[in-house]
Amino acid sequence: MGKKTAIIAEHHNGEISTVTYELLALAKGIQESEAGDICFFILGADTEKPAQTLSTRTGEPVHAVCIPGLAQYNGALYKKALSALFSRTPFDYILAPHSSSGMDYAPALSMALGGSCITGVKDVVRTDGALCFVRSLFGGKLSAKLTTDTGPLVLTLQPGALKAFSPEGKSQGPNQVSNQGTIERSVLDITDDNMVYAGTKASPSEGSDLARADVIVSGGRGIRDAQNYNHIEMLARLFPRSATGGSRPICDYKWIPYSKQVGITGTTVSPKLYIACGISGAPQHVEGMKNAGFIVAVNTDPDAPVFQIADVCIVEDLMEFIPFFIETFKQKRRKKDERNDLGESFLA
Repeated sequence: MGKKTAIIAEHHNGEISTVTYELLALAKGIQESEAGDICFFILGADTEKPAQTLSTRTGEPVHAVCIPGLAQYNGALYKKALSALFSRTPFDYILAPHSSSGMDYAPALSMALGGSCITGVKDVVRTDGALCFVRSLFGGKLSAKLTTDTGPLVLTLQPGALKAFSPEGKSQGPNQVSNQGTIERSVLDITDDNMVYAGTKASPSEGSDLARADVIVSGGRGIRDAQNYNHIEMLARLFPRSATGGSRPICDYKWIPYSKQVGITGTTVSPKLYIACGISGAPQHVEGMKNAGFIVAVNTDPDAPVFQIADVCIVEDLMEFIPFFIETFKQKRRKKDERNDLGESFLA
């Protein structure tokens, strides 16, 4: 008998998040080695619309769990509901997104079920006959293959790590359909006063110039000091339709506002050109900018993970490289302007 896989769907305002389809890609990867059933679980006060969407687009069965009053995510209620569901109907693998909510309930769920938990997974492979799950270590410099004999195994998937599943093998689109899966409906009347929803606050990165820029120059801890961020701004001014950004650490240091943060917890960007200055390349940052058209990375560490995805890798101190690059750029521009002026004088 094959092993069973449950997927906990993430949804907002009735819409299914992209990472849910990426979780299905992970489940399919598991299924290739250990054939078995897959089932989605979706929790909320109104689960009918997202349940229909999932069953239609994926063809997989969906268990829609209505929890009265759960209009927004509540970690305490999620942990209670999921523990009850999976205690009654055991699964070998339980997949959740590596999002703020998934990271909240997944470890607690594994403890409640007496199982294991592997977070931040980015792939699944079979090694020496064992099914292993790949995750990054030490800021992305190393990859580990992890497995366990203690089940059930709760996994969180790094958003963007896998291509979202679709029956045709293409990116999941809003109009794609497949054979509809069955929908099981149930109601759980549970309450918890330990966590109370107080409202939603928009991310400061929403509406920033990052999402609209053709060129983004970002700085990381390699700039070494808040005052050195002016080098990032000077470099960005060389390009039209440009914006400046940064990694999570320098936002935490208060060197730049969070509205400039690039990454899965900030703004996900896809400019024509992305220049990463002094950024090591942590998975959270890389997932937020890896779809840029062309990536240039400047770092003193030749083994920096960001070099694995960069089109041009420059091993240099950015405090020396940026002024040199700007001066060289200005010299070439002056020579070009002089040639144009000479041409105009000759024609006159």
